This record gives sequence, structure tokens and C-alpha cells, in this order.
Amino acid sequence: MPRNVTSLDPFQVGIELYLMSIDEINELRQTISIMAFLEVTWKDRFLVWEPFEYSNITSINVKVKDIWTPDIVLESTLDKQTALIETCGNAIISSDGSVIVWPYGRYTVACKIFVGQYPFDEQTCLFDFLSWTYPSSKLVLRSTSTEITKEHYQENGEWTLTRGKVVIERRPYGDYAWDHVTFTFELQRKTLFVVMNIMLPIICTAFLNTFCFILPSDSGERITLCISLFLTLAVFMTIVNGALPESSDEVSKFGLYLGLQLIGSGLSIIATVLSLYCFHESDHRPVRVCIQLFVKSMCIQKGYQMHQQHANIEVNANTFGSEIMDTIDERRKINKCLSNKSKAIHHVPQITWKMVSCALDRFCFIATIVWQIVLLSVLLAVLIS
Repeated sequence: MPRNVTSLDPFQVGIELYLMSIDEINELRQTISIMAFLEVTWKDRFLVWEPFEYSNITSINVKVKDIWTPDIVLESTLDKQTALIETCGNAIISSDGSVIVWPYGRYTVACKIFVGQYPFDEQTCLFDFLSWTYPSSKLVLRSTSTEITKEHYQENGEWTLTRGKVVIERRPYGDYAWDHVTFTFELQRKTLFVVMNIMLPIICTAFLNTFCFILPSDSGERITLCISLFLTLAVFMTIVNGALPESSDEVSKFGLYLGLQLIGSGLSIIATVLSLYCFHESDHRPVRVCIQLFVKSMCIQKGYQMHQQHANIEVNANTFGSEIMDTIDERRKINKCLSNKSKAIHHVPQITWKMVSCALDRFCFIATIVWQIVLLSVLLAVLIS
């Protein structure tokens, strides 16, 4: 039966939470769901009896619908806002008027997810219980514990519960104040899965961009390699963004790193196209002075020319060798030709477009290595700090 609660005699209602498991943390919806049961206690002076008058019975088990219950609700829940104490449940009543009920279920509330440090992020989620219609002058909420009881808790595979604390506070609302019992969950993401299956593949794929400038230009596979790496990074970026909330309030540091790597991969494609264009350019077209200075600054001229001269000598030697007819005159011709070609090494020919292509590849190779090291160092410093 209902009871009138006067301001002179407020009800004292105790709430304890026994956590069973963290069921789900949905980053996209920004919600947290737990399995837990509450222990709600209070004293009803209208339910007091003398045990010796009733065969020494000190406690009874009755239906909740047959007694008065406080209208305790969970704030910020995504479910229907109803009283947590269901009328179809049971309550244990002691002879001194003490009443205990244990509501059990899956509780889901909104929880702001901060993804700036993903996947090394820490989250704080609140489960706030209050009376829906009774202010503090009529109903006082309390909790005897300061930490969430984890006696029945089963560890979550994705999140670690670092701490669970209980906060009791009184908040003003209009002309009245309302008691709140807040259970705070401090959670830390377990990073092993994300590091092994997302971070390491992305970092390795990004470093492969440096090898695009080592692959010979005449191999015909440079553009294919660059585009394949670009598409791979784009797929990983889709996976990472799909696991994070669509919010503009905060940007994930790791997502920013991945975006910069995608931009770097696109620039690598452009640099590779320019390098191949220079490689296949006609040697009859003159090279500008500024480009020649760039080639010299990359230390390409001397090494490239000596390599080309040795290659020409070997080709000519093989050609002459195939035509040897075991005659003394022909052997002398070959020796004379090799001598003339060796002297040509000391001659410094004009800079060609193939040398420009080689210089561009060397510059991009060095720049890409520096780019990868700087980005990775900044990422680790930001995430781990």
C-alpha cells in the first residue's frame, strides 16, 4: 500500500551495486551496457511485527506489488524511464521493518567516448540513480560503500575496469534538492588486439612507400606498387573510422596519423609518375641548369656515369666476344676497343634525363624515410604520454 512521506520523517533508502560484467561499450552510439544487480534497502514502520506473536517468524518473502517501494530510476538511460524495482519481483521483509529487494538486469546509459588517445584511451562512465518524484526532504539516498563491489565481476575482453567508485551528492533542481547516488566506472582499453591487427599493419604498409623509389624504373611495377599501398591505407582508414564515433568534437591522434600517411602515399604516386616521366624523356631534350644543380646536389653525376660506362663496356665486350673466330687479329681488335672504352670513363658527358630521374628517386627516398620516422615518433610520444 502507498505511504505518505512527510518532510519531518524522510525515508532512508540505501543503494548498492554489484557488478556482474561490462556487456558492451558502443563507441558509435556512445553508450555503455552492464549486467548488474542492485541491493535497495529501506525501513517501513508499517511493516513491523513481534516475532513471538507469529511463531517466531523474523522475515517473510512477499511480492513487491503488495508493499510500498521507492521510485528509484537510472538517469540518462536509453531504455524506457521506469522504476528499477519491478512489481513482479519479490522483497524480503524483516520483523523490524527492514525491506530488501534485488533488482537485476542489463543497464544501458549514455557515455561520452573520448577518442583522442585511441587505442590507448581511458573512458569514464556514470550510472546515476535518483528518486524520480521524491526530493531530498522526503527521501534520502545513501550508500555504505565507496567502491563498486567486484566480487561477482567477470573481466571484459576489450576493457579493463581500473576503478569503480561511489559518489553521493545532493543537487538543486528548482525549489528542491535531489539526492543522487552515482557509480563511476573508470575504464581503460586493452590495446593488444588493436596494436597487433591494425596499428602494426598500417605502420609496416606505410614504410613500404619508401621502397617505391628503390625499385628500378624500367621494371614496370613502380606505379602498381604505389597505388596498391595507397589503396591498402585507404581500406585501413575505413576500418579505423568505422570503429570510432562520428563526432567533430575530437579527432583521434591515430586517425590523424593514418590520414597523413594516406596523403604521403598520394604524394609518392605523384613523385613516381614524375620520375618515370623523366626516365623516359628523350636525351635530345636539354636539361635546364636548375635541374642540373639538383642532380649534382644528389651526388648522382659521377656515380651514374661510371655505372653507365661500365655497363657499355660489358655490353661491347660481350658483343665482341660472341664474334671471336680464334684469330690473333680479331683478339687485338677487341683489346683495342676495350682500351678505348676504358679511357672514355674519364670523360664527363652531359647530364641526361635518366640521371634526373635517379636524382629525384634518391631525394624522395630520403624524404620518405624522414617523413616516416618523424610521424611515428610524434604518434608514439602523443599516445603513450
